[in-house]
Amino acid sequence: MPLNFNQRNAIELINGPCLILAGAGSGKTKVIINKIIYLINYCQCKPGNIIAVTFTNKAAHEIKVRLAKNLNYLQIKKMIISTFHSLGLEIIKKEINALEFDSNFSLFDEKDQMILLKKICNKNIKNNTKLLKKLVFMISFWKNKFLTPLQVQLSAQSNLEKDFGYLYEEYNSYLRKSNILDFDDLICIPTTLLKNNQIIQNRWQKKISYLLVDEYQDTNNSQYELIKMLTNINSNFTLVGDDDQSIYSWRGAKPQNIFLLKEDFPNLKVIKMEQNYRSYGRILKAANKLISNNLHYFKKNLFSTLEYGKKIKVIIGQNEEIEAEKIADKIINQCSDNIIQYKDYAILYRGNYQSQILEKTLLKKNIPYDISSSSSFFSRPEIKDLLSYLRLIVNPNDNYAFIRILNIPHRKIGLTTLNKLEELSIKKNKSLFEISNDIEIKKILRETTIKKIKNFISWVNNIIALSHLKPDDVLDNIINDTKYELWLTKTLKEPKKIQKSINNIYTLSNWLKDMLKGNEFEKPMNLLQIVKKMTLRDVLEKKIKKNQVQKNRVQLMTLHSSKGLEFSSVFIIGMNEGILPNIKSINNDNIEEERRLTYVGMTRAKKELFFTYCQTRIQYGQKLNTLPSRFLFELPQEDLQWDKDIYFHKFYKK
Repeated sequence: MPLNFNQRNAIELINGPCLILAGAGSGKTKVIINKIIYLINYCQCKPGNIIAVTFTNKAAHEIKVRLAKNLNYLQIKKMIISTFHSLGLEIIKKEINALEFDSNFSLFDEKDQMILLKKICNKNIKNNTKLLKKLVFMISFWKNKFLTPLQVQLSAQSNLEKDFGYLYEEYNSYLRKSNILDFDDLICIPTTLLKNNQIIQNRWQKKISYLLVDEYQDTNNSQYELIKMLTNINSNFTLVGDDDQSIYSWRGAKPQNIFLLKEDFPNLKVIKMEQNYRSYGRILKAANKLISNNLHYFKKNLFSTLEYGKKIKVIIGQNEEIEAEKIADKIINQCSDNIIQYKDYAILYRGNYQSQILEKTLLKKNIPYDISSSSSFFSRPEIKDLLSYLRLIVNPNDNYAFIRILNIPHRKIGLTTLNKLEELSIKKNKSLFEISNDIEIKKILRETTIKKIKNFISWVNNIIALSHLKPDDVLDNIINDTKYELWLTKTLKEPKKIQKSINNIYTLSNWLKDMLKGNEFEKPMNLLQIVKKMTLRDVLEKKIKKNQVQKNRVQLMTLHSSKGLEFSSVFIIGMNEGILPNIKSINNDNIEEERRLTYVGMTRAKKELFFTYCQTRIQYGQKLNTLPSRFLFELPQEDLQWDKDIYFHKFYKK
């Protein structure tokens, strides 16, 4: 596809500071790639003097792959194309002699950080997960503000802040004595070094003839300072960003950095890329109207030369179950003609918890789906445990299920015992369940261990018998007989995790009972059919994670995870006050970021966009009446098609 006028301008502007305001779907990666090629092929810029910075290793890899089509291997190898943290690490390695630690330093990850803080904290903090997480956040915040422990202590306004300041000092002291750097150090240390050492600063500024930064709107305070330190002499840089897609303030991102540029670099050139190559016109019109409610330093208006497209549908459910049913039915109806495929759909939501009812509904209606990250209901340990129990009940010869649950909860049957059972089962060509009843186990196991195994087998047989008579009671009996909830409480320890896991258990139990009963639309299923369906879902998840191959499945993910992706048809669900915008943002007056998040979700859609919400939701066991999201009323109403005009007019006031 040829470059448009603004894209070409952005590529050919190589002298002085340049900010590219790249709207969603406007081809920003294409511009970054072409600008690097232009710098090398037409401006005689040496590859070793070009640095391109991204926020993820995946994005850095994509740039390298696309550059390989136009540049040779040696040229790409000489360039630094990396994340901010990798660039910081590179500076540290090169300037190690000017720093107060050795070159064989180690790196701390988040888990290491948490272990150390628990070690140095007093009981009141280390036993309080909320306080501990706040301390981790504050240490990161202070480092990125370049505040020393002493400065933090002197400015503390409460006893807790003073305590945190001292812990920050102790934490830093431990890192330095142990020759360790944490994640924030990788930006803060090189930035501080460049600020304080003019010789080193000059060396790096001369080395970099051109700097490019992608997703600039996601930079935090220290990353912005690093950019300034690296470009101060000639200020030849291109920063590509979109303040309307800044959705990471919770991890330190400052969209205000876009506004600061004009102050720090008065000769800044701003180029707007407003032509969207992804979405139909109606979707862009609605997205523009929504985001216009935010304050802007630089205004832009996305447009498209593609067709205008269908009206945006607003789907209303009486409750969450019906909301999910309507989404599933819409997908089935549209996929039945084989023109649209399952993979053309994405269902986006504000929080991972919203996926549970969706998963249940899609599973019930045989709609294949893929869920991002490890947020799938079926990937949770407690669900895997209980599903393994059910697998063993319907198929006692399932060795995988036997191994998983033999000692969950603890029955004091160790790994050595299990290994001996496995050896004997292979020798006699029997399943582990069968071999546990075999007379020969007396030759390999102690009498006390045999008794424990026999008790377990006897109990399983009783549950199998129950499954034929009262399948509705099977899961409840498993949970009660094994004291599974008590075991979870002792294992997880943290109240929030315990409650979440117990809620998941009850969700699974309710699903099971619903599927056994059936309803006016779905036939009743037996226990074997249900377990097979759920097990198949679990197996599919493992294959997806292993192969990472795009299959014909509906995509489920959070709005945050959807950034950078695109789909033919997008559902944004849970458009209710308190969900989107979420309640924390409403209470903290941070509606603008929630609006940007909705804007990001909308601009993922290429052809069709759906919003859904429901009139009532279950929260903490109570049925609550809900209001539709304010964002629905900020959209151009002439471009929306509501489920019920009466319901719409109840809330919409001109």
